[in-house]
Amino acid sequence: MRKNISSLLQRGNLTPKERYLLIIQNDVIRQTTGKEPLTEADIKGLESWQAQTNEEAREWNKYNEGWKLSGRAGIEAEFIYAETKAEHYRKNILNIELATYPFYRERLNALKALKKIKIVDIKEAIEITNKQREQKLKDGIDFDYAIYQLAFESLSDKLRKDILILDEEAEYEPSYLNDEETIADLLNGKDELTKEAKEKYAELVADRSYNKFAKEYQLWGSFASLPIMDIAKKWAKDKGIKPRKKDYEWLEKIKGNIKRKGLKKLEKTIKQKKDEEWLLEEKIKEILEDYARDNKTTIKKILKETLLKWLEEGLPYPPLVISEDKKTYSGDTKLPHNELFKEWLKAKKKAKETLQKLIDKGELKVEETGQDRTITGKSLYSFKGDLKFIKEFKGRVDKYDANAGFIYADDDPDHKGENIDRELLIAEKEKDGKPSIVSMFGMSIRKIERQFDRHFFTETKKDGETYLEFKSEGIKEAFKTARQSLIDGYAKLLAFQEIQKKLSGIYKIDLTFLITPKVEQVSEFIDQHNLYLENALEDTAGFGVGFGLYKKPLKTREDLFINKDKIALNINTTEEYGKKFNEILGDEYKF
Repeated sequence: MRKNISSLLQRGNLTPKERYLLIIQNDVIRQTTGKEPLTEADIKGLESWQAQTNEEAREWNKYNEGWKLSGRAGIEAEFIYAETKAEHYRKNILNIELATYPFYRERLNALKALKKIKIVDIKEAIEITNKQREQKLKDGIDFDYAIYQLAFESLSDKLRKDILILDEEAEYEPSYLNDEETIADLLNGKDELTKEAKEKYAELVADRSYNKFAKEYQLWGSFASLPIMDIAKKWAKDKGIKPRKKDYEWLEKIKGNIKRKGLKKLEKTIKQKKDEEWLLEEKIKEILEDYARDNKTTIKKILKETLLKWLEEGLPYPPLVISEDKKTYSGDTKLPHNELFKEWLKAKKKAKETLQKLIDKGELKVEETGQDRTITGKSLYSFKGDLKFIKEFKGRVDKYDANAGFIYADDDPDHKGENIDRELLIAEKEKDGKPSIVSMFGMSIRKIERQFDRHFFTETKKDGETYLEFKSEGIKEAFKTARQSLIDGYAKLLAFQEIQKKLSGIYKIDLTFLITPKVEQVSEFIDQHNLYLENALEDTAGFGVGFGLYKKPLKTREDLFINKDKIALNINTTEEYGKKFNEILGDEYKF
């Protein structure tokens, strides 16, 4: 540039526009790099030039006036940025509470749990524990479950270890082995299921996916060795269904939260699986629900039809009754699976005979309700024999169980009419049943409560959803005003950035160097606004069960996020300045 300028100056044939642009370009380069392409003599030569004609004077003045207006636009943009920045920081106290809200919510839930401890005197404690004891004796043990427990404890250590390799919960949870018996009955001595048996098997498996208490389909269970999730994934594979765009966006958000919180182990776990595989497992239930709704079908029907198709190819997992293998996911069994299953059936048969003899001799008693048979709790408690499962029953009867759910909360307005779990605390209490202010528990609870008084936000519940609410209309308006300030400020700064881009083409140098950092800064303010709100609603302090990562999110009554991609530049600003620049620069500036 230096060589070209010297050459032009020596020739003396620069137009007024070329002279003015060289001066501007020199100033911009000096501001952005600290260097000056022009010497003092060059600048003096350019500035001391005198117009020879009215046309030359008009041309010089044209670009000079345009530059002055550009400066006024820059000053206005500076004011808008300062105002937007101030509004953002004025909202900072709200942002801090949003940022810490998940941690507050986690501790608040712990406090609520403490407050649910039932305060009793010694007489009430005895009455409640006796009531629970009587209920346990009344419930007794289901006859079939007693058979299962006796069969399991009668096994040799070798057989017991083998079964626990097949199912680590088998000692107390009978569903796995019961499912295997069901499949064995369906096979009826054959190696393959009949068409009728396949229908029955598929129906049973599909039914297992429905949780009647939660009233929804869940894919994390299994029927014997067949995970429900595997059926869902096979359906997706057969249909060519893959995670959606929004699922990948969700995953990126998850990864970002995990990285910010420094959860290295979880980050490593996610990296071990391909994004598509991981996402499919996480989102398959939602995908199934959408598909079922759009195609007027049900998840149960989808799972059943998928399994029936799978069964035409053969059993997905060989059942124990016909499996000669020893390998399992958790290790190798000592006996082949089919031989192990035979030993289990023998143990069950013997256990049933043993219990029936005890019943026939009157040492145990049963009550029959329809097809159900229950060994009475009183006969179990008075039994003198040495059976482990009966000893464990006696221990449960004599031990108070806070999770038994036998206390009816008619005195609790939050749980009226419900069967709830309740720990007991023998302590001084007020007439309303609350812990006395002078009791150690009551005093401690009140002190903790005072620490959990949120200034700006609270929670309300409606129709099974929990909403994050503002504590007052004033706080709500302040938050919304600050939010709108970010939107308006960003839109106006985008407009000024566009103006400077057009002027850059006229003055032949990038003039956005001052406005672009301000646009980027306000963009970061918007990202922070969304992040704080997102963290509060998603409850990222409490990673949930399995790989779901989050507890059930909170909701807001209205959309408080800012969609940056939908913010358009402020058209009033571009038109207002566009007219002014057009008056000065003519058609060179088009708006």
